[in-house]
Amino acid sequence: MGVVLDSQADLARLAGPAWDNSSEYPSLTSPQFLADEAKIIELIETLEKRMEDLAPSLAAAKERRLSTDDENRLVTGLREISRLNEEAAVLLGNLTTFCSCERSVDASDQEATKKESFLATLRSRLGQARMPWSMFLATGDASLVESYLDDDRTRGERFRAMHARELSDTLLSEPEERLLTAMNASGHRAWSDLYDAISGNLKCETLDPNGGGDATVMGLAQANGYLRSSDENERKAAWLAIEAAWQGQKEPCAAILNALAGWRLEVARRRSRAREVDFLTYPTHEDSIRRETLEAMMTAIRSKIDIPRRALGTLAQALGKDKLDPWDLLSGAPAELGSKLRPFPEGFDIVAKAFADIDPEMGEFATMMLRNGWIEARVLPSKQQGAYCTGFGKSRSPRVFQTYMGSISDIKTLAHELGHAFHGWVMRDMARSEQRYPSTLAETASVFAETAVADALWRQDDEGSRLAIGWQMAESAGTFLLNIPARFEFERSFYELRSRRFVPADELCKLTERAWAEWYGDSLSRPDSMFWASKLHFSMVERSFYNYPYSFGYLFSLGLYARREAAGTGFLRAYKEILRDTGRMTAEDLIGKHLGEDITKPEFWLKSLGIVERKIDDFAELLAAVRERAGASQGS
Repeated sequence: MGVVLDSQADLARLAGPAWDNSSEYPSLTSPQFLADEAKIIELIETLEKRMEDLAPSLAAAKERRLSTDDENRLVTGLREISRLNEEAAVLLGNLTTFCSCERSVDASDQEATKKESFLATLRSRLGQARMPWSMFLATGDASLVESYLDDDRTRGERFRAMHARELSDTLLSEPEERLLTAMNASGHRAWSDLYDAISGNLKCETLDPNGGGDATVMGLAQANGYLRSSDENERKAAWLAIEAAWQGQKEPCAAILNALAGWRLEVARRRSRAREVDFLTYPTHEDSIRRETLEAMMTAIRSKIDIPRRALGTLAQALGKDKLDPWDLLSGAPAELGSKLRPFPEGFDIVAKAFADIDPEMGEFATMMLRNGWIEARVLPSKQQGAYCTGFGKSRSPRVFQTYMGSISDIKTLAHELGHAFHGWVMRDMARSEQRYPSTLAETASVFAETAVADALWRQDDEGSRLAIGWQMAESAGTFLLNIPARFEFERSFYELRSRRFVPADELCKLTERAWAEWYGDSLSRPDSMFWASKLHFSMVERSFYNYPYSFGYLFSLGLYARREAAGTGFLRAYKEILRDTGRMTAEDLIGKHLGEDITKPEFWLKSLGIVERKIDDFAELLAAVRERAGASQGS
C-alpha cells in the first residue's frame, strides 16, 4: 500500500468544530433571509429616489449657486443618504457573508452560488445609487464637506472622506464611475468567482512518491493540509498532486489573471488624466501607506535577505538535506524532534492560554468564539482552501474559517484568524466607517496573535514544543521575508508585462520561477512554478497586491510585541487603542502616534528584522544542542 493520506480515524481524532450561523439566518430560504433581502431592495429604491431629489442641489453646489439655507438642506439630505446607505450595506454584507460561509464549507452549493450572484447585482445597484454622494465626498466643495461631517451621525466618516479626496483628481466622470460599478458584478467579479469555483471543486490524486499504491482522491483544502505534515512522503505526495491538479487548470487560471489585471490597468489608464495612475497607486492608497513606506520596508528586507535564507538552511540541515524542496516550505518539524499532531481541543487550548497570558480579556474572547460556535475547522471533501476571518454586520460578531488537521502550523493559523477576530471585536462599538481598516494594519493584529502563541510555546519547558514552534518561527521568516516579497516581485513583473500584452500560462510560470530565484536564491531545490495559479490572492477581485501587507504586519507586530513586557499590565489597553485607531488614520500616522517611529525609513524595519535574527539564532542553537545530544547518545 502507498501512503494513506486520508485516514478517517486520524481526521476524526483531530477534528475541529463546525460553525453555527443559524443565529443570523436558519437557511438561504428562511423568512429571515428573504426579509432582509426584500429590505435591501426597499432601501436601495428609497436611496435612488432621495438621490434623484437631491440631484439639482448637487449640480448647483458644483457651481456654487446655493444659498446658505439650500446648502443646509443639501447637507441634511446627504446625511440621510449616508444613513440609508449604511443600513443597506450592513444587510447586504450580512447576507453575502452568510452565502460565502455556506459556499466555503461546500463549494458545490449551487443555491449559495446563485444567491451570491444576485446579491452582487444588488451591491452594484447600491454602488450606482450612492455614486453622487460618494463623488460629493471625494470632489465636493471642501467647506460643504466639512459642514456635512460636522455632525455626530457622520463624524466617523471623516478619515475615509479625507483619504478619498487625495485621489479626487483620478476619478472619472460620474456617469463613467457608475458604468464601472454596474459592470463589476457580471464582468470583473465573474473572473474571481470562476477561480473560486475551480479551486473549490478541484480534486487531487495523491500517490506514494516512492511508487506503487492506489491513488487517494481528496479536495484541495485537505491536500493543502498535508503540506504541513511531518512526514516527507505525505508532503511530497500532496504537493505533486496539487501541482498536477493546477497544471490541468493553468489555461483558465491564466485567463483569469490576465482578465483581472487587464481590467485594472485599463481603469488606471483612464484615471491618468491629471497625473499618472499605475498598478500600485490604488493598492497602496487602500492600504493607507505611502509608496516610500513600501519601498523602505522592501529595501530593509532585501538588505537582510541572508536571515530568512539562513533560517531555511537550518531547516534543510535538520531534514538531512542540502536545501529544502518546495514541499518542505510548510512542513512540520520531524517526528524525531518531538513533533506531534494535536487534536483541536488541545490546539485551541494553546491559543486561548497564550491570549490569556497577554490579558485575561483576550483569553475569554477566544473561549467565547468557540462556545458560540463561531469557528469552522472541519475537514470536508468540497471545502474551499485557505483560512479567513469574516463577520456579520448586523450582530457585529466575527467568524473564523480554516481546515484544522493538527499541525503546529494549523494552531498558528487558528491564532492568526482569531487575532483578526479580536481586532474587529474591540472595534464593534465604533462608527461603522471607522471599523474598516486597511490590510496592512489588519495583518498586524493577526500576526501579533501568532507571535503570542509562538512566544508562549517557546517559553515552555517541553523541548518538543520549543522545537516545534522554533521550526515554525524559521518557516515564518521564510514566508514573510522570502515568499511574500517573491509574490510581490512576481505580481509587479506580471503587471508590467500585462500592460503591453497578454501573458500566457507558461510565461506566468517563468515569471514565478524568476521571482523565486531572486528571493530564495539557492535555498530551494526548485521553485513552485504553479504558485501563481494555486495562490488565491492573485485571483481576488477585491484588490491586487495582497502580499506586502503580510510582511508589513509581520515586522510591525514583532516590534509591537517586543514592547509588551515594558508596558506591563497596561499593555492590552495600549494595544486596543492602536487597534481602534486602525480605521481612522494612515499607517504612518498610527505608528507615529503610538510608537513614535517613522516607518518611511528602513531603520524602523531593520529593528524588527533584528528580532527575527535573534529568534532564528536561538532556534539554531537549540536544534544544534539537540542534534549534538542525539549524536552523543548514538555514539555511546
